[in-house]
Amino acid sequence: MSEIVEKVQTVLPDLTKTATQVTTIPVTENGVSKPFENQPRPTPTLENPYRDDVAFARLLELYLPAEVKKRADGELNGLAEAAVSEQAMDWVADTERNPPTVQHWDSWGVKKDELVTSQGWKELWRLGKVERLAALPSLTNDYEGYARIIQVLKLHLFSPASATSNFHLILSDGVGTLLRTHLSDSKIDEATRALFQHAYDRLTSPVPEKGWTSGLWMTEPAGGSDLTPTETTATYSPLGPDDKSTDADGFPLGPWVLNGFKWFSTSTEGSMAVAVAKTEKGLSAFYVPMRRAVTKNGVAGVELNGVRIRRLKTKMGTKGLPTGELELNGMRGYLIGKEGKGINEIGVVLNITRIHLAMVSVGYAGRGLSVARAFARVRKVARGTRLSSVPLHMKTLAKAHVTYRAHLALCMFIAALLGRTEQPAASLPDLVPANAQEASALLRLLGSVAKATATMDCVGVLQCSMESLGGVGYLENDEMGMNVARVLRDCTAILIGEGTTDVIATDVVKVLKGPIGSFVVQAYGRWVESSLPKKESLAPEATIITQQWSELQTALSSNSAEFITRNAREIMQLVAKLTSGILLLADAARDANALAVEVARRWIQPATLLSGSGVERELLLDQEIVFGDQPKWLGLP
Repeated sequence: MSEIVEKVQTVLPDLTKTATQVTTIPVTENGVSKPFENQPRPTPTLENPYRDDVAFARLLELYLPAEVKKRADGELNGLAEAAVSEQAMDWVADTERNPPTVQHWDSWGVKKDELVTSQGWKELWRLGKVERLAALPSLTNDYEGYARIIQVLKLHLFSPASATSNFHLILSDGVGTLLRTHLSDSKIDEATRALFQHAYDRLTSPVPEKGWTSGLWMTEPAGGSDLTPTETTATYSPLGPDDKSTDADGFPLGPWVLNGFKWFSTSTEGSMAVAVAKTEKGLSAFYVPMRRAVTKNGVAGVELNGVRIRRLKTKMGTKGLPTGELELNGMRGYLIGKEGKGINEIGVVLNITRIHLAMVSVGYAGRGLSVARAFARVRKVARGTRLSSVPLHMKTLAKAHVTYRAHLALCMFIAALLGRTEQPAASLPDLVPANAQEASALLRLLGSVAKATATMDCVGVLQCSMESLGGVGYLENDEMGMNVARVLRDCTAILIGEGTTDVIATDVVKVLKGPIGSFVVQAYGRWVESSLPKKESLAPEATIITQQWSELQTALSSNSAEFITRNAREIMQLVAKLTSGILLLADAARDANALAVEVARRWIQPATLLSGSGVERELLLDQEIVFGDQPKWLGLP
């Protein structure tokens, strides 16, 4: 028998010296030294999500006509390839290693408060601009009524590789939507119209050199999601007739002067912001340019427009996203809309950004599951069995994939609703109400529902994905494509941003029980009736949906708003479950796809202990839900 001696380090303290003496005993076999052998293992490969994600591909067929899909195919596939490319992952790694900083002083002691971001962050923002994530006018020119659907599909693909630069693009789209609503107002004065048009064109430009980003400054120390305690003030104080002060783009500085403090503020390196401040008539919204023109010692230049970055926040996630505390001291701007109606104006922005954030969460979950699939294809465990053939592992991943598919279906439907409200004549799937007013009612309800419930569930999906990798899943490493921990950190921020889960749930109750509640509930009921499949093979699931909808109606009609608000999370989650269940059933009914039927059943049917007909059959179903009909999980070519 060969003698194997483990390599041992013996640490011997020398009482006469401070150094430590180390004796090494080499590993030997039959008296011959044997070096340590590190056996190479197959490594997982991150696939192009446009080709690898079965759910993604199926919803493309549902929402896009063949001709539109053909036009979009190259664009979507190209972005998907970029999102998993080595170049993009290097940019993400650079952003994570070099978080934003503030340089408060220059070399000569002059105050400048300059925000510095990494090159990787800048490149990813440029990529998002070129890919038209905020360029709705350009997308509309190419895809007409399908522009919003294409936009959220691209956001899904880009977000995991964006290092949170996607948040800037989302906000630019939301603020652009707000400005567009006022550009259609005939009562707006020409000077303000010219300024808003210039800002809108910049925010929606697909050309990085021309493109802007916008901040949204709401939160203050006393308020959080509640804007009522806002202390920042805005005073009407127009420039004098001889004062020709302009912003950095040559537009006259606005007649309102803002003073105060903002606690969580993004896009401080941007070109503008929408800020909430209190006037004599209440909370109002203001357009504020970030910089103004200045001449010092005869030299023309620019400086910050009465705003100072006090400090940047140190956060658990969204490391690359500059989030700061701002002091506003004489910041000039323009009123947006009517004085005292700022909450309504901010609502226009949030209705857009919440829809996008829901899809961002789903995109993050998609990346986590993609990594989990890649790992399961190559990782071998006991007796050489691949993880893709371990029944419990596949059951766990299949459950996560069902959750992912449900929320992906919900977010796609909401994007289609948004498309209907913006382009009523668009030819969209029958699932989408033809009446723009009813589509708007559903959008007002489901946009908030999706933001909260998709994020909650997708955080869980990412936790599952991280755990499926074992210890590697918990690592923070520079292989950003496989770094699920980073994506999980970034996704959890969405639980809070644009309204915490409880705030969103309360808003959902206000929609259902408030002034428009009756119309919203009736519109939703008509949609349930028209969209729920009548096929006999899906009757058990349809019956469950019908019963749950009836119970929800009873709960809403027979209880006070206060009681419903106390149970707002449960109400919101039920609306999400019902809506996504109907969407999954409708998808399955269109071609009786066995896999789509199984996904819908698992989402709708209540879980039972020890369910299933047999290990082998259930394993096959789980594998198909996770991998589709691709043979890769079997290790085949």
